[in-house]
Parts: sequence; C-alpha cells; structure tokens
Amino acid sequence: MIVQRMRATFTLPLFAAACVKQLPPAPIPPATPPPIAQTPVAEGSGRLVVDVVDGPTTVQRVRMQPTKLEHGFRFVEVPEVLCASTPCVTDVPTGNLLLGFPVIGRGDMEVELVHIGPEPSAYRRALSEYHDDTGALRVLGIIAASLGGASAITGTCLLPIGLSKDNDSLTWAGGITLGAGAVLLAIGIWAINTDAPTYRPGSSNHFPLR
Repeated sequence: MIVQRMRATFTLPLFAAACVKQLPPAPIPPATPPPIAQTPVAEGSGRLVVDVVDGPTTVQRVRMQPTKLEHGFRFVEVPEVLCASTPCVTDVPTGNLLLGFPVIGRGDMEVELVHIGPEPSAYRRALSEYHDDTGALRVLGIIAASLGGASAITGTCLLPIGLSKDNDSLTWAGGITLGAGAVLLAIGIWAINTDAPTYRPGSSNHFPLR
C-alpha cells in the first residue's frame, strides 16, 4: 500500500507535465464581412454569412440525433456540409445553429453554437490549431522521468528502513537513490513539458450586417 501511494505521488506530476500546452487564444477576427453578393433572404429564415480567416474551409452543420440504447437514449453529433468552402451565405431557420469547424493539425471538429436571428449577420472564425511536432527531447524526457520515478520510489522505501534499523549502508543507499531519482525525475518532467504538443484555441466574432 505504501509503495502504491508513493508510486501515485510520483506519477501524478508526470501525467500533469505530459499534458498539451495551451497557448493564448487566436485574436478575435475583426467585424469585417467578406465581399459576398447579397440576395433576398428566404421567407421565414435568417441569413448567416460564414467566413474563416485562415482561408477557404468546409463548415459543417451539426445536428443532435437521438440514438436508442438499452436503457434510454443518448444524442450523437451528425454533421452535414453547410458550406463547401468559405466564405459562404446560408439561409437557415431562425434559432440556434451548431456549426462544426476543423482543427488545424488534427482530424477533429470543434462545434460552436450560433444564434440566428431575423436580421442578417456574419460569423467569422479563427480556427484552433494543434501541433504535435515533438522530437528527441520529449522521448529522452519520458525515459528520464520513468527511471527517475522508479529510483525515487526505491530510495523512499530504503531510506526509512535504513534509519529505523540504524543501518548506515542502507541509509546512504536510500538517500542517494532518492536524491538522484528526484533530480532525474525533475529533468524528465522539464524535458517533457518543454517539448510538449501545443494547442491554440480559436476565436469567433458574430456581428450584424448593416
């Protein structure tokens, strides 16, 4: 039990350091609508102009579809193409609309909730970015942190035993193993964190068209 607790103590910082580093969000796109020809709005609909500042992008309309389970229901995202390429103009029923945007660097999709009113509006999006261009430093960090964690756990077990039995050799071995393991673990965590993948959240600007 003691060893398991100590293993968890040294493992938690390692998992924390291995997390993706989150960068500041992308700047909010300016409220400048793209140059798109305006046509009459379909009756009973609201108009939305969708633009992505990172360049032409396919935008999905996401519907929440209930799926029956053995005990109840759950909703799953069902995307369908809303804009084959931005910028685009779309007339949709007024109300809430879920828009799906790709994440640069990954195959994921981020869903944004947009409210469509009776007046025409524009929704400009700066896409989120994920970069996983890590290298040898991260690999060496994982190895160092693993060896350091194991050494620190071993030293933590040996040191109190040596002290309780007044065994100088065991006490020195435990102290040295614990100290060296802690240093190696700290270096490994630093290397993993330094060479970690990065994620930059996107940003949006929804504004009326005049």
